[in-house]
Amino acid sequence: MVNFEDRARLRRLLTDRRMELLEAVMERPPESIRALAERLDRDVHTVHDDLSLLADYDIVHFETDGRAERPYVPYETVRIEVEFGLPRGDESESTASA
Repeated sequence: MVNFEDRARLRRLLTDRRMELLEAVMERPPESIRALAERLDRDVHTVHDDLSLLADYDIVHFETDGRAERPYVPYETVRIEVEFGLPRGDESESTASA
């Protein structure tokens, strides 16, 4: 399980472009990062960096085939839960006394 300290970190990880990569890999795992970049008409280095970041969070995995790294997602679904709430303080502080 991954916890995020704030919403900004979550948004930085799950950009629209990274979600597009994730969906593309899940739908049809590519033969290589380069093949995925070509399929999505994106720069191979940017795709590599995005996939590596997703791998840091254990979302994307890689198989090595010679020199090529083959990205894949070992899950049928990826579930992301976000919990929001107010900071908890001492209950006596939140209760007004007369």
